[in-house]
Amino acid sequence: MRDPLSLIPVRYKLPLTFAFLCTVAFGFGGYIVLTTARDAMENQIRVRLTERAANTDLVLDKDLELLGRRVEDFASDGHIRLQLERLLDGADDAAAELVRHLQTNKLPLVDEFTDAALVDSAGQVLVQAYSTEAQPPLTFHRDRFWYGPLTPPDHSYPYPRFILSTPVHAIEGEKSLGYLQLVVRADVWAKRVGRGFSGSALEGMHIDLAVPDGFRMALYPQEDPAGSEAAASENAEDWMSFREPNVRTGWIVEVAIDRRAQLEPVRTLVWKFIYLGLALVLLALLLLLPSRQFLLKPLALLEGAARKIAGGDFSARVGYRSDDEVGHLSHAFDVMAAAVEERTLSLSKAADDLTRREADIRLERDRLNTVIHSMKDGLFILDRDGEVLLANTAARIVLDEMSAAGRSAGTRDCGQEDRGGRNCLECIQDYRRPAQNCEVAIGARSYEIRATSLHDTEGNEAGRVFVSRDVTERMLRASQEAHQERLSVLGEVAAVMAHEMNNPLAAISMFTQMLLAGLDAGSELHGHAEVVHRNTATCKRAIRSLLDMATASTSEYEDFEVRDLVNDVVQMLGPIADRGKVSLEYDDSVQDGFIRGDELQLRQALVNLVMNGIQAVGSGNPNGQVRVSVDDENDDRIIRVEDSGPGIDADLVDRIFDPFFTTKPPGEGTGLGLPTTRRIVEAHGGRISVVNRAEGGAEFTIRLPRSGEDRS
Repeated sequence: MRDPLSLIPVRYKLPLTFAFLCTVAFGFGGYIVLTTARDAMENQIRVRLTERAANTDLVLDKDLELLGRRVEDFASDGHIRLQLERLLDGADDAAAELVRHLQTNKLPLVDEFTDAALVDSAGQVLVQAYSTEAQPPLTFHRDRFWYGPLTPPDHSYPYPRFILSTPVHAIEGEKSLGYLQLVVRADVWAKRVGRGFSGSALEGMHIDLAVPDGFRMALYPQEDPAGSEAAASENAEDWMSFREPNVRTGWIVEVAIDRRAQLEPVRTLVWKFIYLGLALVLLALLLLLPSRQFLLKPLALLEGAARKIAGGDFSARVGYRSDDEVGHLSHAFDVMAAAVEERTLSLSKAADDLTRREADIRLERDRLNTVIHSMKDGLFILDRDGEVLLANTAARIVLDEMSAAGRSAGTRDCGQEDRGGRNCLECIQDYRRPAQNCEVAIGARSYEIRATSLHDTEGNEAGRVFVSRDVTERMLRASQEAHQERLSVLGEVAAVMAHEMNNPLAAISMFTQMLLAGLDAGSELHGHAEVVHRNTATCKRAIRSLLDMATASTSEYEDFEVRDLVNDVVQMLGPIADRGKVSLEYDDSVQDGFIRGDELQLRQALVNLVMNGIQAVGSGNPNGQVRVSVDDENDDRIIRVEDSGPGIDADLVDRIFDPFFTTKPPGEGTGLGLPTTRRIVEAHGGRISVVNRAEGGAEFTIRLPRSGEDRS
């Protein structure tokens, strides 16, 4: 092949060629580095945006849930329900009293609440706290709590807002009186929520809250409420965004960030590469141009000597001495006549070197095999036909699973996009797809399998290298950490609920004591009031125990009769069972006995079991029955709660005591009753168990040690 630069003198060809190669290599390398850095930065930004959108949605969801609970608390206010009943019955002063109560006692409690209205069952406004022009929404959920859409300012309210609506029921019974609708000032609410994002926000980031195809409101930054609109109107390629819908309200959380501001370091790096590349090219030219004189003269002498030898003068010598490559070439030319003997010696030495290298390679191979077979992680190599080329001992579990599944040799077809379960072992061998990683369950263990392509000398995929790792313990630790995080959230919620419930319970307790003081001791109402007073104390003690869970507080242990405890619980829950047409019975044929412990905590545990039994039997079941009995066994006092319900599924028996696990419909169960019961029983040195009865239903058994006084 002819040299394309044959017309250029050698003294210029070498420097220019070297400069060209440096430029190409530096430019290609710089392009790869910059592209990799930019892609990595964009990927990281997308991950941060995704996490930020999800976290923002979670924060908004929790805050909206707290606002909703506050509205439900307002709707449960006895004064509001009593006055609303009077208003519906035609009382003239009820409307004014409701307006005063809302303006004075309710709306000032929450800064975001700016107006409130009471609406009848037909959707007509009965009472409006402030605005007289505002109209209730035409459509809203009438059987449960409802979050209204974001609404822009208008003539009735000069600020963005949304409405929270909840049913209002009569004090006696479940009769629906209407709906309590509170207007939430969205800009005040957004300002409070948005302050929490300033600490972790990225430069140039915008967080918006919008209704699909409707009103948009900025959450962060709030100093520039039009920033998100400007971002949406500019070139979309200059912005990166992520949208997360809120399940509770249907609103959309959108997080956007200025791509140019984030990629500014990459652009700075580009110019640094350009300047450095130009400097290297100039330096190479300056160093190579003077050296051409030291290269051309020896080459001319070598050319003349070669022509003499070609003409038959074998005594010709170059005679050039130097320590560089050209000098070495001249010296080799001069000693060419004695090269045969020297070459023989060199070949012998090369053979010895090859033998020595072969032994070294064999030793290294043995070491590598030892390392591979001593690995705790499984390692195996498969060719394109599915044949095992190499496998260590730890890989036999995965290979045996593949053989047990009856997979034939040849190219695998992944079939589905799912990478879990047995399909994982199909997908990792699908050579029509890039090598991928997955997880597979084998028996009671979980394995993470990583695949890497193995290429031949021509660059084609000849097989794949697989590394399997047992990740059972790691997944267990992750599950335990998630459980601890849920318990931490539960503690925070418990503290909030305890604070909110203590004040109304204190009022109930005070008025009950006043009622007891004014009633005759033989009156039937006096007994009812005593039940209310005892259970109010139980509620206050239960709330205090929620706070004690996070402190070093201890329970108040004393000796008490288990018979009195059971009688009290049956008497308290009797009306609930009667209302559901469930027969609640207590077998009091056993002798009296004492238990040492915290009576209020054990009362809470027994109430949980009896209530679960009543709910399991179901309302309106003519044969529904819940039976509570007490028995003695050795040094234990046995309390049994039996029901005639459908029982518990066999695959759920081991999970019913797990926190947050419930089989009840959403909104009817928290999954905390049975875990709390087990915690109380075990704290008293006892244990709880459950079995399905042969005749139907479930039987819960509590075993508690009798007090030392009772044993003697």
